[in-house]
Amino acid sequence: MPTTVDVSTNLFDWFHDRVKAAHPAAGTELSADTELYLASLLAQRARTEPPDTEVGTLAELHAKAAQGTPFEQVRHWRELGDRSLFTVGYFEESLSRSIVSSSYYADMGAAAYARVDDVFRRKFANTFDGLFLELARKFEACTRVVRHVRRTVDDEPDLIARWYQAWLDTGDLDLAEKLRSHGILLPGRPADA
Repeated sequence: MPTTVDVSTNLFDWFHDRVKAAHPAAGTELSADTELYLASLLAQRARTEPPDTEVGTLAELHAKAAQGTPFEQVRHWRELGDRSLFTVGYFEESLSRSIVSSSYYADMGAAAYARVDDVFRRKFANTFDGLFLELARKFEACTRVVRHVRRTVDDEPDLIARWYQAWLDTGDLDLAEKLRSHGILLPGRPADA
C-alpha cells in the first residue's frame, strides 16, 4: 500500500483501491458490487455535508421509513444502513461515549439493508440484484473492511481524515487549503453554537 496520496486519482478510486485491498485482509469475500458500494459510501461521506440531521436517531429514521412510501422507505432505510455502517466501521470509538452500543448500530444497519432489499424486490425491479441483501448478511464483514480502510488512512503520513475532522472542529483555513490541494471538496461548516 502506498504511503502517499496520489492526487491524480479521484477520491472514489482512492477509496476503491483501499476497499479492494481491505476485504481479503479483513478475512471476508465481498462481491464487486459491494466493494463499489463501500468505496462510494466512503467517498460520499468524505466529500459532502453530513446527512440530513433532521431525524436525529436511528430509531427515528426507522420510524420515518416505516411510515413512508416505498421510495421513502428505501431512502430512509438506506440512510439508516449507511449511517450505521459508517459509524461502526469508521468511528466505532465514538460509540464508547454513547448510550447505545456498536451492536445496536450493527443490528439496526443490517436490518435496514435487508428492508431496502425487500422493498426493491417487492415494489421495484430487482435493480440491485442482491447488493443490499449482501450488505445485510455481511454487515459485520463490511464494518471490518471499513475499519481496515480507516487504519490505512490513519497510517498515511498526510492523515487526510484527521485533517478533515480537525477542519470540521475548528474551521481552520490552512487545513481547508491543505484538504482542497488533495482534491477534497469541502462543504460549508455549520455556524458554531
